[in-house]
Amino acid sequence: MFIDVREQKKSEQKNNQFYQIFEEITKLIDTDIAEQEGEQMKAPTTADEIRDLLPTLKITEDWGKVGTRDRGVIEQFTSSLGGEGTSVAQKIQLMNQVIEGNSPDINDISDVLTVMMAIEVLSSILEEFTESAGGFIFEGFLAGLFGGKSVQITEPSDITAATGETVSAAGKPITDVVLSGRHYSLKLLGPGTAVMGSFKNMVDHFVEIPSITYLDARRNGSNLEFSEFDITLPTFLQTFYYPLVRYQKKTSVVDTPRKLQNALNKLGDKVFQVRLSKRLNRVTNIKPDQFEELLAIQNLAEYGPFEVQYSDEKFGGKVKQYFGSARIFNDVQAAVESKDSAAILQALRETPAYKRPEQFNLTRAQTEKIESYRELGTLQLGDEALKKTWMAYGERLMQTIAPVYSSLNNFTNNINKYFLSAPTEGESRTEYGRQAIKDATTLDQATDKAVGELNKQQN
Repeated sequence: MFIDVREQKKSEQKNNQFYQIFEEITKLIDTDIAEQEGEQMKAPTTADEIRDLLPTLKITEDWGKVGTRDRGVIEQFTSSLGGEGTSVAQKIQLMNQVIEGNSPDINDISDVLTVMMAIEVLSSILEEFTESAGGFIFEGFLAGLFGGKSVQITEPSDITAATGETVSAAGKPITDVVLSGRHYSLKLLGPGTAVMGSFKNMVDHFVEIPSITYLDARRNGSNLEFSEFDITLPTFLQTFYYPLVRYQKKTSVVDTPRKLQNALNKLGDKVFQVRLSKRLNRVTNIKPDQFEELLAIQNLAEYGPFEVQYSDEKFGGKVKQYFGSARIFNDVQAAVESKDSAAILQALRETPAYKRPEQFNLTRAQTEKIESYRELGTLQLGDEALKKTWMAYGERLMQTIAPVYSSLNNFTNNINKYFLSAPTEGESRTEYGRQAIKDATTLDQATDKAVGELNKQQN
């Protein structure tokens, strides 16, 4: 019961209008309870009606800070998703299973409540905040979702506190959150928004921290599509060269089979076709899977000269913007091949993108070409996901949490109206007080019933 009625002095009773209302309504409580027990609570049919039956979480930056009160609240609500013991992909899978009603491990209604709360919070972040502001709140939510020592990073000292790693670089680190000891840069993006950041800060990150994982959450209607890719010094060019390079078609003409073989060996996978001067078995264009058979022909010289068609990397666009010249790029490539971290850092510090410095810009198509790129799954959000979850577990929810939060919602509304109403409103203000007391009684009963029902389901 939320209202604590204690023995008071007569002077206090006289001035305590709410206490007097309670005395007045006591005589009617038994009748009200009987009437309420005879009423059947109606199941919600809209997303807004469902929201009225859910607890409300305050959206706050403190979710990402270990030890704060709000962090404790978010950890408590989301602990059934596995905390630090499950990955982002596993959490998405668990949530979607609950939404679809096919989760084999749902034994406790709190698991359903967790997912519905996560749907509501993430939907609010998408609908009510810009990408920039929403991204910052999302970082804190994800840190709270993982719990434990997972923390949102806003300054270098946060990394030291979370991992013990010393960070000498000044300014905002590229690490947005540390989840289960792993460094992440989080991006809340639109369907076609590029991944952007400081090239210099990226290089400086690797002075003391060996890797960074970019976690992208892209809006797709009311859903979020999650993907990620890793960047390290040894794989630096897999992110900042190979997905960006442009190719141009080139041709080299050779007149003997020996020169043809030398050209194929030198150009390797760049060759996409060899064109003969006359037909061989009705064809003149030979594809790579036929090269070995072609070179084995005894009278191959009769089909020359040979036109070797291949794709060559064009040094331009973003590649030129980041590396400046072929010489500087070759120095970086040689350092990467040496696997010497100090040499790679030194070579990268000589690039124009580091010295100016430049912002890197990776389109969605380019990130999908990164070797370590992987899709984690799509999380269903919005009104439809909320209604789908309710449909799957509606009967159990109506027997447990729905009456509790419905009563709590009514109590909160009426008690607020009572205290915020002007004294001159007279009878209407008194009625709010009467309703609040009735709501408190109903809440007490609903809570007892819910606890009993949940205990029955668990046994």
